[in-house]
Amino acid sequence: MGRGLAFSWFQGGLVTVFALTMALWHRRELTRLLLAFVEDNELGLLLSTGIACATAQCVLWLLFTFALGDGPWRREPGFTAHQVVCFPLMIYLTYVGLSHFHFAAPAPFNTPVSRVFEPHPVGTVMTKIVLGELLLWDIPTGLLVKSLREPLMVAHHVGMALTAAIGLYPGLNSYYALFFYGVIELSGIFLSVVDVFHPKHPAWCAYLESAPALRALNDAARLAFVAAYFSVRAALFPYVVATQVLPDAYAVLQLPEAERRGVHPALICVIPVFGVLFSLLQCYWGTLLYAQVVKVLRGGGGRKDQSKQM
Repeated sequence: MGRGLAFSWFQGGLVTVFALTMALWHRRELTRLLLAFVEDNELGLLLSTGIACATAQCVLWLLFTFALGDGPWRREPGFTAHQVVCFPLMIYLTYVGLSHFHFAAPAPFNTPVSRVFEPHPVGTVMTKIVLGELLLWDIPTGLLVKSLREPLMVAHHVGMALTAAIGLYPGLNSYYALFFYGVIELSGIFLSVVDVFHPKHPAWCAYLESAPALRALNDAARLAFVAAYFSVRAALFPYVVATQVLPDAYAVLQLPEAERRGVHPALICVIPVFGVLFSLLQCYWGTLLYAQVVKVLRGGGGRKDQSKQM
């Protein structure tokens, strides 16, 4: 009885919110204000992205907890909502990164000075998106949802937020945001799927066994994830750090102070240092993934072992 009453209140709330949203959406004044905030305010895109992700997380949590029928989504609503929000975000960032990043950077980003100091228009947008979703959604969700509360992953996200902040203020290395916030998230698209069926989510694993079509989708996503991880994160990530980020930083540090645009050498070193640390982390996760692949090929693993990375 109590549950039915709660469900009725929830349905009424959804209808009310939807009606108010539609009414406000058709008001041109509000639309203009929203667009002006995102386009003209320095923090508009950052805040709007973070708020949008956090709002989607909360709405999906409510849906999975109260509105939908019984299933693994109800047993893990916070985690399931996180994966649903993550999936399209990874697709968008990957698409933008692949569309704009070039290993031989075109003008005007064809010199170390320009790549380190000049703001890249698309890279800056991506940096704001990543910083907003990390600060207002991903990091808080990782701390609040038990199955996402992994110290190494939380530390990784905090490090990403720090590099993104430096990418905006004072605005360093925004060209490389195309790669590190875009291209490498190719593996994150498939991870958003396969991580749902990790053994630490028994309800989802049980659901997988009862759905042949879903098993086939998960198997395909696992193969794609392994290929994407080793090619993009285990290989290209440290390659770009070693052959582009580090040499660019070294070249800029050799310049006279006046040509470094007043940026302290320590700030110039932050992103390269984190690039090395993240490269080591990608290689570490790669060794874990390789061990699981070998185990599966030898017939000792299967779905019960999937390595976790970001």
